[in-house]
Amino acid sequence: MNGVPVDPADVVIAALMGHVRRVVVDSKGVIIDMGRKRRFFTGSARDAALLQGLFDSQGRCIWPGCGRQRCEIDHSDEWCGGGLTDLINAALLCGWHNRFKTRGFRTWRDDAGVWHVRRPDGTELARAA
Repeated sequence: MNGVPVDPADVVIAALMGHVRRVVVDSKGVIIDMGRKRRFFTGSARDAALLQGLFDSQGRCIWPGCGRQRCEIDHSDEWCGGGLTDLINAALLCGWHNRFKTRGFRTWRDDAGVWHVRRPDGTELARAA
């Protein structure tokens, strides 16, 4: 680890005036974890998720065959089940398909960055050709 030194007085002031928050960045300086303090993607976390969505799916719903552009940023692993509000767990879904997750559907991104959707019976929805 090669953290940035912080003056102890600044830490005390931050603790008194607001809160201290853990932010983990990778070797390229990309935020990879912001903990569980917040449930919603706001501020820079929202901006990062939207930008990532442009690369993942051109800013469209990741549901196979959908392609709607008006999307919500949601947790791939549900927040109430321990899913983190961070970039690796952020998915763009239209409101319609986001509600399918309450019916047993599951979304996830593989190691290559490709999004997948699994039905409640465990079978995967096919990606559009």
